[in-house]
Amino acid sequence: MKERLTRGTLLNREDYPECRKDALKLWVVLARCFSTFAQNEAQQLKIFALTPPQFGVLETLAHLGPMKMCEIGAKLLMSGANVTGVVDRLEKKNLVRRALDAKDRRMFLIHLTDEGSKLITKFFPVHAEQIEASTRVLSTKEKRQLTALLKKLGKAQSRQNGGAPV
Repeated sequence: MKERLTRGTLLNREDYPECRKDALKLWVVLARCFSTFAQNEAQQLKIFALTPPQFGVLETLAHLGPMKMCEIGAKLLMSGANVTGVVDRLEKKNLVRRALDAKDRRMFLIHLTDEGSKLITKFFPVHAEQIEASTRVLSTKEKRQLTALLKKLGKAQSRQNGGAPV
C-alpha cells in the first residue's frame, strides 16, 4: 500500500485563541533565543576544548567552592549519571579532582585543580564579557524585568511539574 503524503498545512494558527497564539509565540522566541546563546557559548568553549556541561561544572566550582557531585547536579539541573561522566572527563583533563569529604567519608568533594583554576579564571571573564555584549541591546531595567519574568515562568513550570527543577 502506498503511503499518502500531506499536501499542505494540517494546523491553522489562526484557529487558536489569542492566549494560545501568544503562548506558542513566546515558546518559539524563548527556544530560538536560548539556542542562539547556546551555540555562541559552544563556539567559545571549543577554543578551550570544553563542552557546555564541563564549563558549567568548572564555573560552579569556581564560584561556590568544592562541592559534592549531587550538589553540582542540583545546581546545574543535571542527572547524577551525567555529572559523573562530566567529572570523569574533567579529571582526565586534570581540571578537577575528587577528594574524600572530611565530614562524611562516604562522599567525595569535587575540587578544581591548579590547572582547572587557571583555565576558569582565564576563560570566565571572556565568557562574562560575551554575555554582557550579547545583552547590550537591552537596558539594565529591561534585563532586570526579563530576569524577573523568566524566574516567574520557571517557578510556575517547576510547581506544575511537582516541584522538579526546570
